[in-house]
Amino acid sequence: MKKVLKGTLIGTGIVVLLVAAFYCVFGMYYQGGFPCFTWVNGVYCTGKTVAMVNQELIKKEPYTGIALIDKSGASLYISAEDAGYSKDYTYALTDFLKTRNPMAWGLYAFDDTVYHVEPTIVIDGDKVNKLISQWEIFEEPNDVPCRISKTADGYVLENPTVTVPVEEKIAERVSSAIQSGVTVIDLASYDDCYKDVNLSSGEKKKMDLFAKINSLQKMSVTYTVGDDEVVFGSGDISNAILTKDDYEKALEEKPGSKVLGAGRYIIAGQEAELPSEDEVNFLEDIAVDQGGNPIVSEKKIYAFFEDVAEKYGTKNLMDMYRKGLSNTVIVNDSSKGNGSIFDINSEFEHLRDKLMDGDDSAPEKREFALSDTATSIDAKKSLGDTYIEINMGDQELRYYVDGKLDMAFPIVTGNINRGRGTPAGVYNIYNKRYHTYLRGADYVSYVNYWLGVHKGIGIHDALWRNKFGEEIYKSDGSHGCINCPLDSIETLWNTAEIGTPVILYY
Repeated sequence: MKKVLKGTLIGTGIVVLLVAAFYCVFGMYYQGGFPCFTWVNGVYCTGKTVAMVNQELIKKEPYTGIALIDKSGASLYISAEDAGYSKDYTYALTDFLKTRNPMAWGLYAFDDTVYHVEPTIVIDGDKVNKLISQWEIFEEPNDVPCRISKTADGYVLENPTVTVPVEEKIAERVSSAIQSGVTVIDLASYDDCYKDVNLSSGEKKKMDLFAKINSLQKMSVTYTVGDDEVVFGSGDISNAILTKDDYEKALEEKPGSKVLGAGRYIIAGQEAELPSEDEVNFLEDIAVDQGGNPIVSEKKIYAFFEDVAEKYGTKNLMDMYRKGLSNTVIVNDSSKGNGSIFDINSEFEHLRDKLMDGDDSAPEKREFALSDTATSIDAKKSLGDTYIEINMGDQELRYYVDGKLDMAFPIVTGNINRGRGTPAGVYNIYNKRYHTYLRGADYVSYVNYWLGVHKGIGIHDALWRNKFGEEIYKSDGSHGCINCPLDSIETLWNTAEIGTPVILYY
């Protein structure tokens, strides 16, 4: 028993000596390096020297440079190399290593051995300052005057100079950001990087004018027209603002004419007549009143709605019908010759009032209103495949037989400026006359061929005319009938039968 105990004690002593020797060997091994179980900034450091860990950290956390963004949107990139940037963890690692006892490495197994150290950052301030000083944002305001320019999307202000960058402060912010490892710095976030400038009176006028124009341009209305959407936006309002070139023509407009909006203007939220030449100035070729307010032409706004009405009017719907896309055609069923199927006047007045109120709070969406006299027809039932189509906007008559164009020729319709516009609608040829007289309150006219369409309105020749088409109807139109060249109406008269549908529209 005693021999067994003695052997056990001797064996235990030998093991202890071996463990102690092993521990001491490792303690000696860690001299000049990091002890066991040590992590720094995510790098395993056990047994490594400060120099070795320093190189690993530099490679693990590289810094390539910084992007500077000016409040104007201009940018500048300064690479680490151009900034004379260097990073070193030697001092921080050395200080940390001093707190580590290599002979106590066993205790660290039970300690939090994940550590973080900060590097020593060095940059060449002169290089950084020089790069920043060469940035184009530091050009003097007087060298780059602001301008109001017109684009497809409206007026824009180029080179606004309300504030200018402060080079010294920007250099300080950038140097500090580089030392902190920042890769992007938005200078607009720092008030001390900019200062106000004293604008000349001319520059102030430009700034004030653009602010007024931009307030108008912010107003937007989206109109639903059938399956499409049409937007009245900044580009459209900019087109309605009078320029120097527009002013001479505007002087010829007479208020109270039959063209809604003619001779009327929106100035500073008020409807007014065009200021006289003595009361108008031109700034950046834009016409302004004595108060520096832009002058908005109501006639040009009205033209926007006329263009929309023409694009989406009956002509477009008839094209869709012939292509087999839709049987629905809207036509203005009016005996008074009021052209459009849309209520252009009410839409114009709504937009005009909105502009005068300065209502730019939010984009508006609305249906493009139809005229009270607009009616929807099933073209397949009302017209079929054989019909006469009279487009009074284009001043053209077309005759379709079995869905194919049989003939087309220019015409002259009722004089709209004298209130004799040809009525729009869908009718049928109700009679045919040959060699007859047409009698009215102030005329008697002989015609060779007559096709009755609606009451006293018909399609006939007009030997007193030697020209047809174009815009003759606006100043020298008929009393309401559709005047045609003799050879054309002769062919139509001999072909079209009584009961043939006739669609008339503007």
